[in-house]
Amino acid sequence: MGKMSEREDLLINPNSASVEALIQLPGVGEVLAQRIIESRPYAQAEEMLRVPGLGEATLARLKAYLTFEKDIKPALDAPEGKEVESEGLPRSARRKPIRETTTYSREATLWLIVGAVVISIALSVVLSLSILAGINRTLNYGRHATVRQLSSELAEIKAEITDMSSRMDVIGRRIGAVEGLSGRVTGMENEFSALREEVRGSMDQLNSIRSRMDGLIQEMGFLSERIGVFDMFLEGLRELLVRALPATAP
Repeated sequence: MGKMSEREDLLINPNSASVEALIQLPGVGEVLAQRIIESRPYAQAEEMLRVPGLGEATLARLKAYLTFEKDIKPALDAPEGKEVESEGLPRSARRKPIRETTTYSREATLWLIVGAVVISIALSVVLSLSILAGINRTLNYGRHATVRQLSSELAEIKAEITDMSSRMDVIGRRIGAVEGLSGRVTGMENEFSALREEVRGSMDQLNSIRSRMDGLIQEMGFLSERIGVFDMFLEGLRELLVRALPATAP
């Protein structure tokens, strides 16, 4: 009876309720409560149907416990003594302290900008070199050991596929020659099927290697773009410094 009365008095605004409050609703667990929070706001109950996992039957059970009115924060009821005490304080005692603002001269601001630019350049150089070294294990992106290894593996797989294709042709001719002998034909068909599976596996391996090579080519292209952007950034920075720093008198 106590739980029923708590449920009957339960009224929750899904636009402001927390996960702990939402899981008190019938049929709402932590996962569904989190989805309700992520799909906010709602103007009416029917808009909650866009929540993944919340169907019309569940929403029909929840309508009796939902409210969509804006939460009105009641004024804090302070004790009378404290209210009188605060009113009795002078206005100057209740003023908030004014924060002191730090001012910088033009020269200090310029040096701060130059320092920030130098630090950003250093970080960009370190990041670019780290990416290049991580991909290629060297700072020369033209000597990529992985690309050479994949190329050799690709050539070996192509040779294996050619050899298997010739073997399949030979087996096909042998199957045609011994078609009348069911036992031998069955054995050759099994061998042919095994070779077909090997060819299929080799083709899958070839496609995988091609995908890896495409990924490496994209990474190298991305790295080249980063280097180009970095060069443009250095050129723009040089022009900015030339414009910002005053010309020295002779």
